[in-house]
Amino acid sequence: MVESKSSEPLPRPCEKCRIQEATLDSRSHPVCRDCFIKFIGTKCIKQIGLLGKETRPPAPSSGGRPTGTRHYLLGLSLGVSSTVLLHLLNENVEFQLAKGRNAPFDLTVVHIDTTTTITTTLPTQTQQPTSTTPSPSLCHVAEKTLEAYRARYPRFTFITLPLSSALTSSSASAFTSTTDDRRQPDLPYLFETSSSSTTTTAASREDVTRHLTRRALQSQARARGCQALLLGHSTTALAELTLAEAAKGRGFALPWVVGDGPAPPASIGLSLGGEGGEPGDGDGGGEEDEHYENKDKDRLLVYHPLRDALRKELVIYAGLVEPPLTELIQADKQDDGLVVSHKDLSIEEVMTRYFADVEESYPSVVANVTRTTGKLVRAGEEGAEICGLCGLPLDEDGDERWRGELGIQKRSGTATATWLGRLCYGCERSTAG
Repeated sequence: MVESKSSEPLPRPCEKCRIQEATLDSRSHPVCRDCFIKFIGTKCIKQIGLLGKETRPPAPSSGGRPTGTRHYLLGLSLGVSSTVLLHLLNENVEFQLAKGRNAPFDLTVVHIDTTTTITTTLPTQTQQPTSTTPSPSLCHVAEKTLEAYRARYPRFTFITLPLSSALTSSSASAFTSTTDDRRQPDLPYLFETSSSSTTTTAASREDVTRHLTRRALQSQARARGCQALLLGHSTTALAELTLAEAAKGRGFALPWVVGDGPAPPASIGLSLGGEGGEPGDGDGGGEEDEHYENKDKDRLLVYHPLRDALRKELVIYAGLVEPPLTELIQADKQDDGLVVSHKDLSIEEVMTRYFADVEESYPSVVANVTRTTGKLVRAGEEGAEICGLCGLPLDEDGDERWRGELGIQKRSGTATATWLGRLCYGCERSTAG
């Protein structure tokens, strides 16, 4: 009989399984590859489980178990966080199907291409409004990028829309009384209508683009009868967003921006999600009998399933899965270590650089920022007036206090103000300086 050799002790065992050798450090704990992947997946699935309870299909009138499929919309930026979230959602669906169960949800993935705009001629007083349906050629670049995503995740529906598809003919026609009859209702107009050059700064462009993207995603989710909009913000991204929005005068709206829960109701003002994004675009839109409809069309939940994971952890995860997600993810445009003028940086970029250092040495500090902000109460949620650009609730007293302390007069009568309606202090600064 051959005597079996006793297994040698691992020089650095994984603290979780104690079976494999630790090759990674997860929040000061040595772990193996498998345990790290499971750790990230658990963080996401926990949040999806909470969302599932919020969006449970209604029970049939005859009693029994609820029937129907939840329908979610995922905003895909082509970056690390949203790509990891997409992968984890696909893993969850595949796991449930392998167990012989139904898919827990249907997912529509929407990418808002911020590099293209629609060239639309505004109508005169005697002309009919022109359509703002996005041309397929405008979305060609983004569509080509998404082909790799479609090939890897064929179960989901992928849609690309330009940022300027947020402008509908109804909102565009509002220009006719205050502007030249042939102006283009696109993103550059928000910058050009201002008499101040501050709207051409990186901070203003970044701010306007981000809020238009968020509102466009919310509008698409509502138009498609989705119960929830899923965003791939990590703990680090939410911490950055907290400080950036507070610095721009939107501290009152932080519970809506950072927290999970119902989105503000669709407001009058900037009308988003135009004709180019009608439900049914793309394959797999689904018939009405396959999904239960969102009865309350105006109620939309916004969730951040990766809110408990740090950005650096998601970067590591993207390189560990097979095949690696790094083949899909667009390269980060940020030039780390490059000395640039602060005037050329947006507030978001400043926060990104700051928290990149903080999460490396003090990850608990980053988590505390996000966790504390998540406990903020939504004041005045019922009947609150909505900002015409960012779509967040207005804080009348807070906005006036900002103007008073900084000596800024309230803007009124401008073309942008007429088009968008009432703006919060942050959006006033971004669109008019």
